[in-house]
Amino acid sequence: MYKVTKEDSASHLADKLERAWNREVKRSRQQKRKASLLRAFINVFGGEFMFLGLIAFIESCWMLLLPVLISHIVSHFASTQPSPSLDIKSVYGFAGGFSICIICSLVTGHQYHFRISRLGMKIRVCATAFVYRKAVRLSGVALGKTTVGQLVNILSNDVNRFDQGVIFLHYLWIAPLQLCIVSALLWPAFGPYSLLGPVIFCLLSPFQAYMGRLFSKLRSKTALLTDERVRIMNEIISGMRVVKIYTWEKPFAELVRIARRNEVKKVMSASYLRAFNLAFFFSATNLIAFVTFVTYSLTGNALLPSKVYLAIPLYNVIRLTLVLFVPFAVMNGMESRISIKRIQAFLELEELSPKTDRKSPSNGDLHMNSIMLHNKDGEESQENMELSETQSKSDVGINVTNLTGSWEMGEDAMLTLEDLSFSVGPGELLAVIGPVGCGKSSLLMALLGEMPNQTGTVSVEGKIGYTAQQPWVFSGTLRNNILFGEPYNKSRYERVIKNCALKKDLEQLPAGDMTLVGERGVTLSGGQRARVSLARAVYNNADVFLLDDPLSAVDTTVGRQLFEDCISGLLANKPRILVTHQLQYLHDADKILILKKGKGVIGTYEELEESGIDFALLLKERKKEEKDDENDADFPVPRKRTVSDACSVMSIASAISEESHRLLEYESNMEKEDEDLGQLSGEEKAAGSIGVKVYMRFFLAGCSMLFFMFFMVINLTAQGVINVADWWLAEWTYAEENALRSGDGNSTFTYTSSDLITVNIYQPDELQRYKETDLPTTSPDEVDSVWYAWIYSCLVLGIVIFSFGRTFLLYFIMVNASKNLHNQMFNSIIRAPMQFFDSNPVGRILNRFAKDIGFMDELLPTTMGDFNQISLMVLGVVIFICVLNPMVLLFTLPLCVIFIFVRMFFLQTSRDVKRLEGITRSPVFSHLSATLQGLSTVRAFQAEQKFCQIFDNHQDLHTQAWFLFLSTTRWFGVVIDSLSAVFVIGVAFSCIIAADIFKLDSGLVGLSLSYALSLMGAFQWGVRQSAEVENQMTSTERVLEYVDIKPEADLETDFKPGPDWPKYGLITLEGASLRYTEDGPDVLKKLYGCIRAKEKVGIVGRTGAGKSSLMTVLMRIAEPKGTIMIDGVDITDIGLHHLRQKLSFIPQDPVLFSGTLRKNLDPFTEQTDMDIWRALEEVQLKPDIECLDDGLHTKMAEGGSNFSVGQRQLVCLARAILRRNRILIVDEATANVDLRTDRLIQSTIRDRFRHCTVLTVAHRLNTVMDSDRIMVLDHGKIMEFDEPYILLQKEDGFLTKMVLEAGKTEAGKLIDIAKKKYDESNPEDLYGLHIKDSERSHLSSFIPSHGYRALNIETSL
Repeated sequence: MYKVTKEDSASHLADKLERAWNREVKRSRQQKRKASLLRAFINVFGGEFMFLGLIAFIESCWMLLLPVLISHIVSHFASTQPSPSLDIKSVYGFAGGFSICIICSLVTGHQYHFRISRLGMKIRVCATAFVYRKAVRLSGVALGKTTVGQLVNILSNDVNRFDQGVIFLHYLWIAPLQLCIVSALLWPAFGPYSLLGPVIFCLLSPFQAYMGRLFSKLRSKTALLTDERVRIMNEIISGMRVVKIYTWEKPFAELVRIARRNEVKKVMSASYLRAFNLAFFFSATNLIAFVTFVTYSLTGNALLPSKVYLAIPLYNVIRLTLVLFVPFAVMNGMESRISIKRIQAFLELEELSPKTDRKSPSNGDLHMNSIMLHNKDGEESQENMELSETQSKSDVGINVTNLTGSWEMGEDAMLTLEDLSFSVGPGELLAVIGPVGCGKSSLLMALLGEMPNQTGTVSVEGKIGYTAQQPWVFSGTLRNNILFGEPYNKSRYERVIKNCALKKDLEQLPAGDMTLVGERGVTLSGGQRARVSLARAVYNNADVFLLDDPLSAVDTTVGRQLFEDCISGLLANKPRILVTHQLQYLHDADKILILKKGKGVIGTYEELEESGIDFALLLKERKKEEKDDENDADFPVPRKRTVSDACSVMSIASAISEESHRLLEYESNMEKEDEDLGQLSGEEKAAGSIGVKVYMRFFLAGCSMLFFMFFMVINLTAQGVINVADWWLAEWTYAEENALRSGDGNSTFTYTSSDLITVNIYQPDELQRYKETDLPTTSPDEVDSVWYAWIYSCLVLGIVIFSFGRTFLLYFIMVNASKNLHNQMFNSIIRAPMQFFDSNPVGRILNRFAKDIGFMDELLPTTMGDFNQISLMVLGVVIFICVLNPMVLLFTLPLCVIFIFVRMFFLQTSRDVKRLEGITRSPVFSHLSATLQGLSTVRAFQAEQKFCQIFDNHQDLHTQAWFLFLSTTRWFGVVIDSLSAVFVIGVAFSCIIAADIFKLDSGLVGLSLSYALSLMGAFQWGVRQSAEVENQMTSTERVLEYVDIKPEADLETDFKPGPDWPKYGLITLEGASLRYTEDGPDVLKKLYGCIRAKEKVGIVGRTGAGKSSLMTVLMRIAEPKGTIMIDGVDITDIGLHHLRQKLSFIPQDPVLFSGTLRKNLDPFTEQTDMDIWRALEEVQLKPDIECLDDGLHTKMAEGGSNFSVGQRQLVCLARAILRRNRILIVDEATANVDLRTDRLIQSTIRDRFRHCTVLTVAHRLNTVMDSDRIMVLDHGKIMEFDEPYILLQKEDGFLTKMVLEAGKTEAGKLIDIAKKKYDESNPEDLYGLHIKDSERSHLSSFIPSHGYRALNIETSL
């Protein structure tokens, strides 16, 4: 691909547009009017656009000259008997002039279309880059106002309107000029009747304008409906695991079905408008000719070939302009106008205007480097690169005075932070604690300038290092995630890796720190993502650190190491703010800020303890324990993440992201990396041509085979009627000419010219001869004009009926196929196994439903309609001319051979270029996704400019591919039009040569020449459309790929246990194994065990031990090997819905969907309001919900972002309560919530589910230490499974090691909890003696003492 020129580069264009927009905004304020983005575009591109208009006008002049020359050639054949008025040299001269005009029109036409297409590309590129620049500057309030569908449509659809929007605009002023010129050329031949055609075209203009406006309205409504469908699809795909677990496929399928049905109604209406335009275009010339010629003939005038075949090519020219180009100009112009309005609305959203006084030190120049491109000075001296523990700057720190802030705007806005004042100097650690939703994360957002400050001042001196509450990891290598644009320094890098506890993780990864991590870090665990985010902040060598609980997702040992070695070690001399719920570390903090409902109390650990507030009571016991062992850290208590409205950007980011593994593929440093290092599956690039099977499946999705055959009959009949009507007109004109000659032998009708407008040379007595020859009359005895006109009228009526019929049928079939394939794809997606969603980014899947379905809805029917009608027209023209003049075959056959080879070459190239364009488009969306997902981090590191630079690089890469696409298609157009020109020129000369041989009359010669001329432009356009059909059918191919996804097991089976199953909740594992892919490793390895009825089992283990995989197997999210039975029923024998409906599940990451709160709790409307309120009361959410205006019918924001994470987790707990099942699975549900919420969830589970079997996966040992038994997993195997206290008797046991790693104080507390539980469960064993599991069992007498690894016991319940 060619390197992009400066004038086409995204940064250059975006700079120009930004300057123009800023000037326009400033001018509009001065003039007190609304700013116009259109004016800014005109300011930037207006001059180039007007110059191209001149080229378009010159081309139209050449096209208007061609019919005049055809008329001169035809007049030669009309006057050969009895006395030719044109000698043979003059005829050849006119044929030569005809050839020159064709070549000139070819050159100017292709120059115009290439340059105007390039201009459209430049407008799209600069608009996209400008939208991205705006996106990184949006305020949190503005981010809450935008939606997923809007952003997806702006970047994938709206900006693409500019590619087509400018191409035909010039014809809005060229068309009236063409009408005037055509009227002037026809007046000498038809007199006042020459005005009939132009008048009809003019009368159609208001109708065309109305159609354009109607189409624009439909397009606008369709865009809104598409937004809604894409938003729903994004939520479903993002939360597919929850959808499957809760068996919500049917209600969500109904939502999609309704959204798609409403969208298809508008799409079908718009398609019928397109069908009308297309059908009218191909029948317009016949209609106008019918009105003109029949009226002229029936008023007593002779309809001569030289007149008819002057008029028909001229009508073809203005038909092309008025019926095709002008409506396209109106439609595309209106669409572009709508797109400009949508983009302008986005540009007018509030930008981030931080009141924070942030002063970066002078060493911030590395800040502007590309994330992936290392600086040339990366080898600078190690002394300057090393992290310093001792160096501190006296001028760095944080000062907050009387800070009051809110995420909402207006006087009635609820305050998030209220009157906070504090300062953090060098070497100080401020710990921020508080309950769910108190404003802890919002405080950090205020320090970063993300949250608007209503009053007070915030001053942050120095470079900021920030870790987000939801760790941000972008797609790329793990090393690039840590470096974040900083030069690589080995010693500094290794030191950060060690202190952030990543060394062991890197050793386990397949390619170490060069391993590719996927979208949102899907190849990393939550703890690994948190540590990568922390390492990024530390390596950045910032002056001030804002840490939003980086310890929440890590286990005991890692948490203590991070706090001691990193936060209190490596960063000891830096100002630090640590948001946390992990109370055991608070005594190490210099200051503690306690937040509650936005208000705060600050002091030292001792001051707060002495003040007698709740905090002292909360920490009293822990402080006493800490005095016994000051050096041992307690077990970390993971926190809850609070999410503000601004966090809705997370769902936006996931919606836009596409092919995220390619995000960094095109940066220079990635070229050296092996693509095989990543674990994400890549999106395959299809190769070769689209198979016939794809076309057949597409058409049969739209109609039955019988209906398709009926359409083909109508299709062929329509073309046949068109050719017969044209032949009949030629016969009619020849009959009129013969009658004229026989009626007045002395009169000679001539039509020669030495001038373009006055085209008649008269014999003596000019005026009289003009009347006799130019407007001759015949008697009815000679020619029955009425009969000819009647037959011609019937044929034209047939043309209208069949042309409109075939076009409407084609659009109906294709839109219907798109609708049905969308439904089939959705049904396949929602039934796809979860492994499919884990290995494919959300954006890649969403791209099928947004971009590919959009192509099939809007572009493919029009392209297919063009190709269908043009191909039949070309076939009819070539056959007709060859039958009349077999000499044409001499050059037609070689041209056909050349054409076939050129087309094969072009199609092969075009497919690859188009696919390459699609691939290079992906990083644009992926980078936008990565930016929005980590927007707060990007801003905290002041990396906006470098991210814009990278986005521009991705844009330029796509521009290279797009320019290649424009160049190849234009080259093909030039070659095909050149072949067409050779054919037309050959027809012209062969008609002169073969006139006597094949007895060609003037009517047939005129028809041949006008037919041949119609191939110019149309033929190359039809062939390009055939290539475009194949290119766009790749969308169908991609959709069919998803239609054919192998589904998971049946939702329902014939075998159904009783209605009260499971009655007890007894779970047995007999050799249960799991691998996520057929060739992948076993993540669970032949598990044997029995979980008793009503038993509470805790499941613990290191990261990657298989804890969540075990939960996955029980829910059959992935299909296990071996046997898993619940109450004696093999779970693989029953349907997935029957199984999952009987198991309650509380996920680690709470997922809520847009819609009402009630719909989130009870989508099937199976529960009464009283039941739902009771469930909310049990999870202590009832007071919060009652405070809302709409109560249970409160609308949820996308992802539930108007609820905090803790509240979302409690909603998930309420879901489980409402289901009233015998088995509850809790997958680390308290890993990210505060201590109070954790205790609430645990107490609710103990009380509400005391008669249920409960399996709890936990990082925190104190969460599960009071379980009946604990299952310890390691590398997919059950290492230990017994009561906690019994397991703790093993000095080298796995659980014992995990407990001891928590520190002596915490270990003692955990042992006490286990002992207390053991004493409650085994009152007869007063001294905590080790009693074997087998000895307690009633089946102990049946169990062999040795020699058996596993025992299967069949019981009858």
